[in-house]
Amino acid sequence: MPVSGFILIDVKGNHTKSAYKTITRIQGVKSLAAVTGPHDLIAQIEAETIEELNDIVLSRIRSIDGVIKTNTALVLNL
Repeated sequence: MPVSGFILIDVKGNHTKSAYKTITRIQGVKSLAAVTGPHDLIAQIEAETIEELNDIVLSRIRSIDGVIKTNTALVLNL
């Protein structure tokens, strides 16, 4: 069963557009929205394993220029 989550992303300064463009090209990102409020972007991601999800967040999203913080909420199957 795939692992799904929402990544709340904070971006510094005027890097939001470039971070948005880069994140949309990451495999596993199902949707991405620029939002108002305490975060700048919210990504919906899906991965085959928790390790793959970990790679998407830690190695790909957090390494993007301008991304300063992420907060991950995993989807629970009830």
